[in-house]
Amino acid sequence: MKARLWGWVVVVAMLLTPATGFAQEATITGTLTDSTGGVLPGVTVTATHVATGNTFFAVTDDQGVYRIPARIGGYRLTAELAGFGTVTREGITLLVGQTATVNLQLQPSTLQETVTVTGEAPLINTVQSSVGSNIDSRQMEELPVQGRTWTALALLAPGSRTTEIGENPASDRSDVREFQLNMDGAQVTHNTGVGGQARYSRDAIAEFQFISNRFDATQGRSSGVQVNAVSKSGTNMFTGTLSGTFRNDDWDAESQITGNKIPVKNQQISGTLGGPILRDRLHFFGNYEIDRTPKSLVWLTPFASFNSASRSYTDMIKMGGMRLDYQLSSKVRLFSRGSVSKDDTLTGGGNTHPAAAAKNFRTTNDLLVASTMVLNNSTLNEVRAAFAGFHYGNQNLGFTPNFECWLDAAHTQPCNVPNGIPGAPLITFTGFATGGNANGPQNTSQNQYTLRDDFTTSYEAKGRHNLKIGGEYLYMVQGSGNCRNCSNIITANLASPNTLPLPLDQYLGAGPGQDLYDASTWNLNAISPLIRRTTVGIGPFRLGFARNTGAAWAQDDWSITDKLTLNLGVRYDVILNAFANEVEFLPFLAGDRPNDTNNIQPRIGFAYSLTPQTVLRGGVGRYYGDTQTNMLSFTYSFSQLANVEYTNDGRADFATNPFNGPKPSRDEALGRFCSENGNQPGCLLRAASELAPYPGFNMDKIPNSWQGSFGFQHQLTNVMAIEADYVQTNSRNEKTLTGNINLAYDPNTGLNYPFSNRALRPFPNFGIIGMTPHAGWSDYYGVQMGINKRYANRWQASANLLISKLSNSLPNPVSGLGGPVPFEVAPDLGEDYGPAETDQRARATFNGIWDIGKGLQLSGLYFYGSGMRAQINPGNTDTRDLGSTGDYPNRRRADGSIVPRNSIRLRPVHRLDMRLQQRIPLGSRVRLDGQLELFNVFNRFNYAEVETNELNPRFGLPVESTTNNNIAYRPRTLQLGFRLAF
Repeated sequence: MKARLWGWVVVVAMLLTPATGFAQEATITGTLTDSTGGVLPGVTVTATHVATGNTFFAVTDDQGVYRIPARIGGYRLTAELAGFGTVTREGITLLVGQTATVNLQLQPSTLQETVTVTGEAPLINTVQSSVGSNIDSRQMEELPVQGRTWTALALLAPGSRTTEIGENPASDRSDVREFQLNMDGAQVTHNTGVGGQARYSRDAIAEFQFISNRFDATQGRSSGVQVNAVSKSGTNMFTGTLSGTFRNDDWDAESQITGNKIPVKNQQISGTLGGPILRDRLHFFGNYEIDRTPKSLVWLTPFASFNSASRSYTDMIKMGGMRLDYQLSSKVRLFSRGSVSKDDTLTGGGNTHPAAAAKNFRTTNDLLVASTMVLNNSTLNEVRAAFAGFHYGNQNLGFTPNFECWLDAAHTQPCNVPNGIPGAPLITFTGFATGGNANGPQNTSQNQYTLRDDFTTSYEAKGRHNLKIGGEYLYMVQGSGNCRNCSNIITANLASPNTLPLPLDQYLGAGPGQDLYDASTWNLNAISPLIRRTTVGIGPFRLGFARNTGAAWAQDDWSITDKLTLNLGVRYDVILNAFANEVEFLPFLAGDRPNDTNNIQPRIGFAYSLTPQTVLRGGVGRYYGDTQTNMLSFTYSFSQLANVEYTNDGRADFATNPFNGPKPSRDEALGRFCSENGNQPGCLLRAASELAPYPGFNMDKIPNSWQGSFGFQHQLTNVMAIEADYVQTNSRNEKTLTGNINLAYDPNTGLNYPFSNRALRPFPNFGIIGMTPHAGWSDYYGVQMGINKRYANRWQASANLLISKLSNSLPNPVSGLGGPVPFEVAPDLGEDYGPAETDQRARATFNGIWDIGKGLQLSGLYFYGSGMRAQINPGNTDTRDLGSTGDYPNRRRADGSIVPRNSIRLRPVHRLDMRLQQRIPLGSRVRLDGQLELFNVFNRFNYAEVETNELNPRFGLPVESTTNNNIAYRPRTLQLGFRLAF
């Protein structure tokens, strides 16, 4: 009685939790026949989850077919029918997203009533045509991963194009986000455009699926790939781990860029505990991890004074979570999970000013609960709700005392930093930029609530149909207090800094009596002759907005025959306020603009079994993505603040006093805008950047793609299979940035009229107006091949090869309210279709795990990626007098020649990572693993970023940067670890 009462208490608590997740993680299906091959209806099939004791039932239909939605893990399958002997199949392992076909044959009753056989599920999928791969639990636990970031293992999947190691499971191209991350079936992707994604401990993830092409209609809001991860759960045995990994630069090789060791001392401690609350029914699992990294930033600029700057900090990352699984009966299951992560880190260094270094703060949390109910033998319904929260803060180390930053128009609420002090000015010179965050101090939060229902049924109609119908509603609310442009954005490219009497650093904190971080001590007035303009944001900076997203889908997997299955799907997505549609910013944006609602996505695929071991697969479909909310944040922000552009009037103190007097308040600035007061003498120019696009000209459409594939899978043996697929993705309406739409263009020359000539601007009473037309496009073509040998005879391995090409183009620049320029422009100003920066023509990976014996295990991972591309910067900033270039890099040299697009081909990446592990038994249930991991074993000089400025003495050489300091590119590194498990 007490146990039952406790169980219902847990049920009520789970149902009251304001979120839900995905209970169905995989599917077992098959056909029951007798010894003659005739189908057997009415057979009771029981799938027992070995670790938890959970049971799942089904009864075969008139065609002898059963279908069981289930959890991932190992299963024992039993089939029973009166008059026939019982058959038990053991050793079946289900992976996330897998549909395993397990056919069984019953014999008439004899003296031997029960037959037990052992056999894994097939490695090929005979009923699904999506192109994807699984990273299984053994790979998750036993492969070497520097920094223990689980998403790093995504590069093992065929079709993955990710090289860097971070929380993003798939690489992005600038603001083009091409993935969706789902944890236990609930979307946890954040759309702020800054701050990264949610963190989860590697010890909390059981396994994940990486779908690189053509996911079915039940998934959406991605024009690229889907990543479906499943968290670990408790079992019928109390189990737990305590593990630690340690890195120290004393053990590492020197950086090939600086000649010194990259200063780092990292300690990661992780613990897990799981087990039964009610055996076979209710289980729990919890985890906690702390990641501590004392480090020092390193600068590599043309100035020795900047390079000698020293800034040390201890990065701290904490992650934790809890999961509950409860099976009320064979027909009703409940699931709940919550996670939280907190980051406190320092970034900076490289080819920037020391004042541009920044402290970063991030918190993510998500909650979910799911109810799965089997309504009858062929019908299942799942209801779930979800919450995903994200908070990000950033503050440059540089500061300017007595510089105001207010969240409200009344100047009563200062920005959330000491004394309301923003960062140092951001200055762009010819050949050097100080760097920093123009929106800092930055404080952004985003909360998303999801409600979803999935209804699944199976029926016969000219074949077997497995139909999924569902809908989803997401409500997102975002708030921020970003001090946008409040620390002065200075364009200083009227002349080269070499024309100054002293080296540039002597004016920016390195001169006598100056401080690198206190901008009030810099001799800024000395650079006034170089300054073209200064832009200043005057608050209020606090804002908030919401988005409503809806989706509906139908997915029918129609098995016409035993050999042919059609995957037929259609999906509809709509995002209201995707482009800040309610905001008015005249004359560029009218309020209450129409939403993009024409987002129907047909999807069709097929899987045809040539033989029991070989399946052909292919298909085509349309996929709509999502918009990132940094565009909304900019649009809402500039509609309420006063962003003032000051043109250098020749005064000697212009650098420190662009206002030529006291800084105006927001209301004063609004009243003095030329656009508001009829262009009175001394009026101010209103400016804005990254506004949402106005309607028309196909610019305000949700990013989308057509995806297609054709290939095969072939099972070589019971434990080995190969696959090969041709894949194609044609993406349209990708986000781009026109740095300044307040430009007119000459149809005779294809060149812009100079921005400095106000009379020739479409809107002479405005300054720079930046906009984000969703009008870019890209085309991806690839052939991906893989071979997989699952664990048997003490080893497993897999390898894949990708040969591909990625080309893209920006649209012609937007001019005024006339949309993209309708005639041909110079190649550096508009359409110039060619290789993308992330065009990586070849990739190959191999990974393996070998249990040598006597507790000794060797595992490893090899990665090869051909060199990607980079764009040469001529160094003469804005030679076209555009005002702002946006996504259109300056490619015109001083002599008038045009730099070819993305013409730098970077060096290929080779990386071999190895782990040697010794397992020591400490009793019947306790073991201790000692681990030695070596990354980049052969100390290959890998890098992904070079100095692209032709005028910089280090042009073409690798730079010290956040990208090159990513652990994927580091020199040989040693990591020691242990794992105590029971």
